[in-house]
Amino acid sequence: MTPEALTEVFAEFMGRLMCNVTQESLGTMLSSDITAPQFHILLQLVAAETPPPINRLADDLGLSVAATGRNVEKLVQLAMVDRREDPSDRRIKNLTITDLGRKTLAEAISDKHREVLGLAERLPADLRERLHDVMVEILDQGLIPPNPFFTAMKENA
Repeated sequence: MTPEALTEVFAEFMGRLMCNVTQESLGTMLSSDITAPQFHILLQLVAAETPPPINRLADDLGLSVAATGRNVEKLVQLAMVDRREDPSDRRIKNLTITDLGRKTLAEAISDKHREVLGLAERLPADLRERLHDVMVEILDQGLIPPNPFFTAMKENA
Protein backbone atom coordinates (compact mmCIF):
# COMPACT_ATOMS: atom_id res chain seq x y z
CA MET A 1 0.00 0.00 0.00
CA THR A 2 1.29 3.46 -0.86
CA PRO A 3 1.30 6.44 1.49
CA GLU A 4 -1.10 8.13 -0.95
CA ALA A 5 -3.59 5.24 -0.69
CA LEU A 6 -3.45 5.34 3.11
CA THR A 7 -3.84 9.12 3.07
CA GLU A 8 -6.92 8.86 0.87
CA VAL A 9 -8.62 6.29 3.12
CA PHE A 10 -7.58 8.11 6.30
CA ALA A 11 -8.91 11.43 4.95
CA GLU A 12 -12.24 9.81 4.08
CA PHE A 13 -12.45 8.10 7.49
CA MET A 14 -11.61 11.26 9.46
CA GLY A 15 -13.85 13.40 7.26
CA ARG A 16 -16.82 11.14 7.93
CA LEU A 17 -16.03 10.81 11.63
CA MET A 18 -15.41 14.48 12.33
CA CYS A 19 -18.19 15.86 10.12
CA ASN A 20 -20.76 13.55 11.64
CA VAL A 21 -19.50 14.19 15.16
CA THR A 22 -19.38 17.93 14.56
CA GLN A 23 -22.94 18.06 13.20
CA GLU A 24 -24.27 16.05 16.12
CA SER A 25 -22.35 17.88 18.83
CA LEU A 26 -22.73 21.45 17.64
CA GLY A 27 -25.68 21.68 20.03
CA THR A 28 -23.48 22.44 23.04
CA MET A 29 -21.56 25.11 21.21
CA LEU A 30 -24.65 26.69 19.65
CA SER A 31 -26.67 26.58 22.85
CA SER A 32 -23.91 28.53 24.56
CA ASP A 33 -24.08 31.25 21.85
CA ILE A 34 -20.44 30.97 20.81
CA THR A 35 -18.92 30.69 17.36
CA ALA A 36 -16.21 28.31 16.20
CA PRO A 37 -13.48 31.00 16.50
CA GLN A 38 -14.66 31.77 20.04
CA PHE A 39 -14.56 28.07 20.86
CA HIS A 40 -10.98 27.98 19.55
CA ILE A 41 -10.13 30.94 21.80
CA LEU A 42 -11.41 28.98 24.79
CA LEU A 43 -9.23 26.02 23.75
CA GLN A 44 -6.19 28.30 23.51
CA LEU A 45 -6.88 29.81 26.92
CA VAL A 46 -7.37 26.49 28.69
CA ALA A 47 -4.01 25.32 27.33
CA ALA A 48 -2.16 28.56 28.14
CA GLU A 49 0.42 28.33 30.92
CA THR A 50 0.06 32.04 31.67
CA PRO A 51 -2.76 34.45 30.76
CA PRO A 52 -1.98 35.67 27.23
CA PRO A 53 -2.59 39.19 25.93
CA ILE A 54 -4.97 39.60 22.99
CA ASN A 55 -2.18 40.23 20.45
CA ARG A 56 -0.42 36.94 21.32
CA LEU A 57 -3.74 35.09 21.17
CA ALA A 58 -4.40 36.66 17.75
CA ASP A 59 -1.00 35.46 16.51
CA ASP A 60 -1.64 31.94 17.82
CA LEU A 61 -5.04 31.83 16.11
CA GLY A 62 -3.89 33.44 12.86
CA LEU A 63 -6.50 36.19 13.23
CA SER A 64 -6.20 39.96 13.29
CA VAL A 65 -6.02 41.66 16.66
CA ALA A 66 -9.32 43.41 15.85
CA ALA A 67 -11.14 40.15 15.04
CA THR A 68 -9.68 38.47 18.10
CA GLY A 69 -10.70 41.44 20.23
CA ARG A 70 -14.31 41.23 18.99
CA ASN A 71 -14.43 37.51 19.71
CA VAL A 72 -12.90 38.01 23.16
CA GLU A 73 -15.39 40.79 23.91
CA LYS A 74 -18.30 38.43 23.20
CA LEU A 75 -16.75 35.78 25.46
CA VAL A 76 -16.26 38.38 28.22
CA GLN A 77 -19.93 39.38 27.87
CA LEU A 78 -20.90 35.70 28.15
CA ALA A 79 -18.72 35.41 31.30
CA MET A 80 -16.55 32.72 29.68
CA VAL A 81 -13.38 34.83 29.61
CA ASP A 82 -11.94 37.27 32.12
CA ARG A 83 -9.89 40.21 30.82
CA ARG A 84 -7.56 41.99 33.26
CA GLU A 85 -4.92 44.67 33.04
CA ASP A 86 -1.35 43.46 33.13
CA PRO A 87 0.17 44.60 36.45
CA SER A 88 3.33 45.81 34.72
CA ASP A 89 1.60 47.60 31.81
CA ARG A 90 -2.02 48.72 32.10
CA ARG A 91 -2.33 48.97 28.30
CA ILE A 92 -2.01 45.19 28.03
CA LYS A 93 -5.11 43.10 28.74
CA ASN A 94 -4.42 39.50 29.78
CA LEU A 95 -7.04 36.82 29.28
CA THR A 96 -8.09 33.85 31.36
CA ILE A 97 -10.83 31.31 30.89
CA THR A 98 -13.56 31.34 33.56
CA ASP A 99 -15.26 28.37 35.17
CA LEU A 100 -18.19 28.83 32.77
CA GLY A 101 -15.78 28.75 29.81
CA ARG A 102 -14.19 25.57 31.15
CA LYS A 103 -17.64 24.03 31.66
CA THR A 104 -18.65 24.89 28.09
CA LEU A 105 -15.49 23.28 26.69
CA ALA A 106 -15.89 20.23 28.89
CA GLU A 107 -19.50 19.75 27.75
CA ALA A 108 -18.58 20.01 24.07
CA ILE A 109 -15.69 17.57 24.47
CA SER A 110 -17.92 15.24 26.46
CA ASP A 111 -20.48 15.32 23.64
CA LYS A 112 -17.79 14.40 21.12
CA HIS A 113 -16.52 11.64 23.40
CA ARG A 114 -20.02 10.13 23.63
CA GLU A 115 -20.39 10.22 19.85
CA VAL A 116 -17.05 8.51 19.24
CA LEU A 117 -17.97 5.98 21.94
CA GLY A 118 -21.14 5.27 19.98
CA LEU A 119 -19.04 4.48 16.92
CA ALA A 120 -16.73 2.27 18.97
CA GLU A 121 -19.72 0.38 20.35
CA ARG A 122 -21.04 -0.24 16.81
CA LEU A 123 -17.74 -1.75 15.62
CA PRO A 124 -17.42 -5.54 15.72
CA ALA A 125 -15.16 -6.57 18.63
CA ASP A 126 -12.36 -7.90 16.41
CA LEU A 127 -12.26 -4.72 14.30
CA ARG A 128 -12.42 -2.54 17.42
CA GLU A 129 -9.48 -4.44 18.92
CA ARG A 130 -7.34 -4.18 15.77
CA LEU A 131 -8.07 -0.46 15.42
CA HIS A 132 -7.23 0.09 19.09
CA ASP A 133 -3.94 -1.81 18.81
CA VAL A 134 -2.82 0.13 15.72
CA MET A 135 -3.66 3.49 17.28
CA VAL A 136 -1.85 2.59 20.52
CA GLU A 137 1.20 1.54 18.52
CA ILE A 138 1.20 4.86 16.62
CA LEU A 139 0.83 6.85 19.86
CA ASP A 140 3.47 4.80 21.69
CA GLN A 141 5.97 5.47 18.92
CA GLY A 142 5.41 9.22 19.27
CA LEU A 143 4.51 9.61 15.62
CA ILE A 144 1.81 12.15 16.54
CA PRO A 145 2.71 14.81 19.12
CA PRO A 146 0.44 15.29 22.12
CA ASN A 147 -2.34 17.84 21.71
CA PRO A 148 -1.88 20.60 24.32
CA PHE A 149 -5.57 21.52 24.26
CA PHE A 150 -6.78 18.06 25.19
CA THR A 151 -3.95 17.53 27.64
CA ALA A 152 -5.01 20.75 29.38
CA MET A 153 -8.66 19.68 29.33
CA LYS A 154 -7.80 16.36 30.99
CA GLU A 155 -5.73 18.14 33.62
CA ASN A 156 -8.53 20.61 34.33
CA ALA A 157 -11.33 18.04 34.37
